[in-house]
Order: sequence, then structure tokens, then C-alpha cells
Amino acid sequence: MEFRKTTVLPLDDAQAASHLFRQWVHDRPHVLFVVLGSGPDREALVSKAGMFAGAEQQPRWVIWARDLSAIQADIAQLKESTAGLKQAVLNGDARAFVLSLGDAIHDVISASETADNFRVNLAYMRAEVLP
Repeated sequence: MEFRKTTVLPLDDAQAASHLFRQWVHDRPHVLFVVLGSGPDREALVSKAGMFAGAEQQPRWVIWARDLSAIQADIAQLKESTAGLKQAVLNGDARAFVLSLGDAIHDVISASETADNFRVNLAYMRAEVLP
């Protein structure tokens, strides 16, 4: 499993999870691949996203938010590159989403979508495209 560039948000303290999420989004210049939920499939997605995150100095990082409700209010405040992306996340229809350096949602991997190597890389690349 590849968890070198992954931050796992705490499950037992929603306030701490929200604070940590906001720090990663607003205080650090990163392209963030945010995986939502728990279970073996989510753990595999976290590992896959981490595998494509690159070296330490590269801007790609992974956040694992096992409890969406802890960061829902924070997600509601985010920008989005395309209308509807944020709502898909807030409705619980997303397995993962990716944030750009400008803190905007640029891609969503839906719960029904296959998250293979190509799809994970595509999500990262969509967030790295300049507006």
C-alpha cells in the first residue's frame, strides 16, 4: 500500500478533521486527491492515488476523509471548475474528488465509476490544467 503522501483525517474528532482538511486545502499549495468513505475499495483507491502522487516535492497529495459529514461544510465553501461537481460530492455520489492549486474542485470520481489507473491520473491532470 502506498500511503507516503497521504493524510488520513481522524474519525473520532470531526472538528479536528475539519481543521486539518482546511489546512491542507487553504494553507498548502497542493493538488489534492480526496478519497471519501471507508472500506477495502476506498483503501485501494487511496493507495492508487498515492502511487501516482509522485515525489515529496511534487504538488500531488492525498487526503482520506473516511467520514464525509466531518468536512461537508468545508466542501460547501469550495469553488468548482464546472457547475454540479460540488453538489455531486455533497450528495454522497462521489468516491473521490480532486482539488486544484486554486482550491477548486476540478473532477469527481462517482461511486459507480471504475477508478482504474487511467481514471486516477486523468483526475490529477484535470486539476493541474491552468484555467
